[in-house]
Amino acid sequence: MSENANTTRADDDGLFEMGVRLVTRVVHTGLNVVSSPLSILPPNTRVRVRRGIAELARGVIALPKELADISERVVDDIFSGTPPTLPSTETISNRARAFTERLARAANELGTSVGQVAGRAVDGGERSAAKVDEWVEKAPKTP
Repeated sequence: MSENANTTRADDDGLFEMGVRLVTRVVHTGLNVVSSPLSILPPNTRVRVRRGIAELARGVIALPKELADISERVVDDIFSGTPPTLPSTETISNRARAFTERLARAANELGTSVGQVAGRAVDGGERSAAKVDEWVEKAPKTP
């Protein structure tokens, strides 16, 4: 019996519990290190900032659990429902053709718009060049 009474806590706990304690100590130490500069703040502000840091830590800890729950629901929905039916090759072909036509029209419209803008820019550049040529040809009169 004395041997059983002398067993350490690490012997009684499994690997998982030891890991939980380690993570808890690391997080606790990290929060203390992060919040140590708060000692220069006024007491009310210090309390609010500490609560904010604690809420942030809880959110970071809860995020993997929430993601696991959501992914579990998605997987359950996928495997519990009826298998999806694929559209026929003709439907896919029609959709691809319609998409290609829309894409070609959009590219054509874009090309036309860019061409019009480029034409306007060239016209503006030519007008500016003509004004510069006119100014150069007419020498300014010096008094």
